[in-house]
Amino acid sequence: MSPNPNRKSLLQRILGNQIATQKETEDPRRGRLLLEALETRAMLAGDADLLFTDGVSDEIESLNQTSEVAFATALTTHRIAEGEEALDLVQFAKDLSTAGVKYFGAAWCSFCTQQAQLFEDGSEFLPFIEVTNPDQTLNSVGTSENIETFPTWEFPDGTRATGVQTLETLSQRSGVAIPQGSGPSFVNVGNQTVLTGSPLHVPINAYSPTGEPLTITVSSADPSLVEASVLTGNRSIRFDLEGYNDMVFELFEQRAETASGRVIQLAQQGFYDGIIFHRVIDNFVIQGGDPTGTGTSGSNLGNFADDFHPELQHNREGVLSFAKSSDDTNNSQFFITEVPTRFLDFN
Repeated sequence: MSPNPNRKSLLQRILGNQIATQKETEDPRRGRLLLEALETRAMLAGDADLLFTDGVSDEIESLNQTSEVAFATALTTHRIAEGEEALDLVQFAKDLSTAGVKYFGAAWCSFCTQQAQLFEDGSEFLPFIEVTNPDQTLNSVGTSENIETFPTWEFPDGTRATGVQTLETLSQRSGVAIPQGSGPSFVNVGNQTVLTGSPLHVPINAYSPTGEPLTITVSSADPSLVEASVLTGNRSIRFDLEGYNDMVFELFEQRAETASGRVIQLAQQGFYDGIIFHRVIDNFVIQGGDPTGTGTSGSNLGNFADDFHPELQHNREGVLSFAKSSDDTNNSQFFITEVPTRFLDFN
């Protein structure tokens, strides 16, 4: 679908209800960086499932002196116990890229997804090159490279391999050994901007080759400007998307108990399994949760009243909220933001 120019009507149809809790008596001028430590990725048998988030809580008190503050943070991961070395798939993906290997594919291609999943968390570091347009036709890169099969691998010697390849084959063809290691790593979150009065939740993607649990800590580069803490105690939900990788969301049970409880109940019932995203609007949201796939239906659990919290705001991409047609009509439909959508806050 093309973007809907009438955002006011959209507001009535999908005003959000976010998930979280914990009332605090902090100075409203404070900036807050909130980190979400998610569990290691694994494929699910179903389409949606719950997992538990664990970690330690650590806060650095601070006070903003400006209306908007850009910050840098120092993040560290600590292994809980000693472990033997195992295949380090994150480093392997990085080494393939450094060696000049090219991985041509398409985000919508299920075979490309299967290939990426062999690398587990290392998939984010693969030398992936998108070769299709949004309508799934070849783009200029795909045409110039004569790509006919997804995925297509090109190795430093100029030879190619098509289709899903094993890790061992990729190692042999590229001349890049599969490294072993036991040390953890995590995806760099990059520079972020925290707005005064708008707490920013930043997901942390950490990886241990040995599969051991990791402890995430955070410190502020300037404690006089921004407070940083690691959130704990919430469950998370993972959506396994057919043909794509999975998506993981933290459910802020302590701040929006009713909304979080409804998501959990529906997931445990298998309600969301097999349901499509019936509404996709570029630079706005994707919406799902309707078993009919039309956007006009929901579950048989009945509607529940709006449930929101001042610390839960639509200030980044990837925010999960309930969709509704009017006040207090939340049921099962949800949306995920593609960009900040601040006009949906506190609904």
